[in-house]
Amino acid sequence: MDRTLEVFARHEHPFVLVGTLAVRWGGVDSIPEDTIDVLVRPSDLATLVQDLIELKEWAICGNPTWKGDVVDDSMINTSPIDDIWLESRIEDPYFKYMRLWPENLYNLSVHCARFEVPDLASMNSLLLEDEYYRDSLQRFGPRRASLHPGSLLPRLQIQAKLLRKDIPIYIPTIEAHLNALLDQLRAETETGLRTGNFPARHIELFTRYLFFDWPPNREWILFTKIQDRNIELMTRKIDRYERWRGFLLWDVGLNKYVSGKLPWELNPSPNRLTKPTE
Repeated sequence: MDRTLEVFARHEHPFVLVGTLAVRWGGVDSIPEDTIDVLVRPSDLATLVQDLIELKEWAICGNPTWKGDVVDDSMINTSPIDDIWLESRIEDPYFKYMRLWPENLYNLSVHCARFEVPDLASMNSLLLEDEYYRDSLQRFGPRRASLHPGSLLPRLQIQAKLLRKDIPIYIPTIEAHLNALLDQLRAETETGLRTGNFPARHIELFTRYLFFDWPPNREWILFTKIQDRNIELMTRKIDRYERWRGFLLWDVGLNKYVSGKLPWELNPSPNRLTKPTE
């Protein structure tokens, strides 16, 4: 990936991950796919593609979700704004494709609020922004990178094997990414055209793994992180989400697994202070 990153650096273009790899750094336990989703300025798209092809490591390809007569509609872009799919030409790549997303298709700028990450993928889903861990009793919540630094990098065969540590890789903040996804979903609903990003799925995953359906968290996320234009849509998405009670959950207060409970119905450890989340 070093040579790919160098192309972006020559264009003074930040390398900003979006899609599945980005949300995984946001505490969402999504399975890494074989595609690197990268945000691109529309004015730089053509020259970036040309320079990437000249590396002999990438070639333009059609949307790989088309499989004969079978197609995953959620991944097909039917809007008038073109994205670009590139297929890896190196031997046995872990990431087989790179998808370049114009800013005006993803509804997000490369200069959005963002974080630097050490690699394309994380070993486990990890939350970089501790403020989204909301349960002060520590009964439930996403895995925080600040408490699990050894879980940052994936297995060697999945790592990007970066030598150019001076060329950063970024992800959007959860707030910036979530509002972009809501903008995409609203546009898809209003126009009947798809971006090919399946924003509804990503929003649902954020809701599930960051526990937006927990009542105190619901109010916090809606009124501190969601833009006014998106509050109504996000409210509907949270209220329609139904968390399954069938999972076995570890109840730290009872020191055993239990079922039939929502995470916030679990018992805290007896020695935990019961200070409520502000």
